[in-house]
Amino acid sequence: MNDWFHIIERIAFPNWQSSLGLIMAFLVGASMLRQRRRQSNIVAWTLFILVFPIVGILFFLLIGGRKHRRTVATKRAINTLAGVFIHKEGAATDADDAEWTALASVAPSAPKLGHGITVLDDSDGTATWETLRSEIAAAKDTIHITTYCLGCDAVGRSIVQMLAARAHAGVQVRLLMDAVGSFGARWRVCRPLLDAGGAVERFMPVLPFPTRGSANLRNHRKMAIFDGQRAIVGGQNLAMEYIGPQPHKKRFRDFSVLVDGPAVADLTRIFLSDWCFASGESPARYKDFLGFQPRAGGTVRTKVVSGGPDEPTDPVWEHFVSLIQECRKEITLVTPYLVPDEVLLRALLAKLHVGRQVRLIVPLRSDHRFLDLARRPYLRALHRAGAQVLLYGKRILHGKLFLVDGSVAGIGSANLDMRSLFVNFEVATFIYSPNSVRRLRMLATRLAAECQPYAGSKLEAGNLRNRTLEMVAHMAGPLL
Repeated sequence: MNDWFHIIERIAFPNWQSSLGLIMAFLVGASMLRQRRRQSNIVAWTLFILVFPIVGILFFLLIGGRKHRRTVATKRAINTLAGVFIHKEGAATDADDAEWTALASVAPSAPKLGHGITVLDDSDGTATWETLRSEIAAAKDTIHITTYCLGCDAVGRSIVQMLAARAHAGVQVRLLMDAVGSFGARWRVCRPLLDAGGAVERFMPVLPFPTRGSANLRNHRKMAIFDGQRAIVGGQNLAMEYIGPQPHKKRFRDFSVLVDGPAVADLTRIFLSDWCFASGESPARYKDFLGFQPRAGGTVRTKVVSGGPDEPTDPVWEHFVSLIQECRKEITLVTPYLVPDEVLLRALLAKLHVGRQVRLIVPLRSDHRFLDLARRPYLRALHRAGAQVLLYGKRILHGKLFLVDGSVAGIGSANLDMRSLFVNFEVATFIYSPNSVRRLRMLATRLAAECQPYAGSKLEAGNLRNRTLEMVAHMAGPLL
């Protein structure tokens, strides 16, 4: 009798784990199709769940999220408020809360005239430190800072002390940091600022219980906004590895820009949408900030673009692809991590095939071994197609810069990898001024002079072990 029972069980339930994997892979695949995810992303997750159903589902629930409805709603409310008060020339009104919190979307802004752009690059992080210090000291009304990493080191503590001094003087100080990138900093570093009356929030904590996908959706933006008029934007975090009062042998090679002018209002909206989501405060509380229009700070044309789970599409990626497609002569890309999607890679290869010049500057070794392995097939493909691939080996290169035809430059927090382009909260500033773009081209030229060519390097040669590891890393990349 028992033998017959086991036979029937095997026929009816051949392998419960395989059945579970098949069902869950179908459900996850269907959900990702509705989200219009990339094909490589869908295939990778589906296969992972089919082979390892229980582990695959747990990982998908933890890190598989890509868009976040609550952040989208918060950002739309902020944009709607900004549209209402800008339309009314910044005048405060007694409109109903329903008007303040409406969720109508607002189209991305076009490039605006009237900006001053200062390139913050002296190769060792002291220029950005000095600018940050002077802007904090000069702020009269507000200081709004977003950072991925606030270091629990001398630099992080010094910045908090400077912010606390301004909070004591009556300046409204708000510091927003990513809960993963700045893990523990709120308790270990920020107490002086809290005691001085400043506000500190963590973005999407993962402990004790993360919300769906929050472990994967990180706020990678770096912005420091002063009085709603000036802002430092770039790739530098607030830690010793990025900036400081003196040079440091372990400091990354990085850079930022100081923006002065109307586009800072867009950065303020981005900050407030993140802040209201993290703090739970109503966007209507910040109607005065949203009605403020910065004065002109120069003659440069500039545009701010945000990307991430709070956007219905992928604006930073779309801008990169569009600029590549519009290239008529040359493209220079500076990035610490190169793991592009198929569309971005094919766009670069297509430009090389029709004779455009592509120069790629990447670190010889970054601070992420996995991404160093995952990038190798892309470096090889671009090099073989004719790109000039240069390896920066003096220190870890962490800067992000996008130059096209000497007419437009993009600088910000986004790397050219699938996490930055499709998962993280990011921000980029695009500059459309020959003089400012020329200064950024000179920066890229200085970097190139300190590089070694990819041709003939160990990265080009490789070995069986590294080729095997890079294949594994390359296949895991789409799981982001």
